[in-house]
Amino acid sequence: MGAGEVPVLKLSGEFDYENVPEIERFLRRHWARSSSRIATWLLDLARVELVDSAFVGLVVSLVASPACRSPRVADPRGLGVTCGATLALVGLPNLVPVYETLDAALEALSVGAPLIPPPFDLAPSAGARRTAP
Repeated sequence: MGAGEVPVLKLSGEFDYENVPEIERFLRRHWARSSSRIATWLLDLARVELVDSAFVGLVVSLVASPACRSPRVADPRGLGVTCGATLALVGLPNLVPVYETLDAALEALSVGAPLIPPPFDLAPSAGARRTAP
């Protein structure tokens, strides 16, 4: 990763109490090996089918982590409305910036956009459920 690049963690599948601890261990191991503190990083949820309170708790705990305090979430709808609805229901966008797409998140970071972006739309585009590429 070069200077100025933002780390992106692209997740796919379901993230609940059974597998969230594995993600947390991966992130903490990665950051422990890093020579410097990561200022900003992105969670890309484009291929995520489901998140639950364990996932939300992980993101909240990472905000307070000394290793990395600035997560951003991209494409909260994932493969359906459920993922984005869960994040909105618990108020995660009030704590962590949530962007409609990965490109929107990267562009906002490159121009120094406000920390909390406008609300994201939970309605699926064109009335259809998205599928993974």
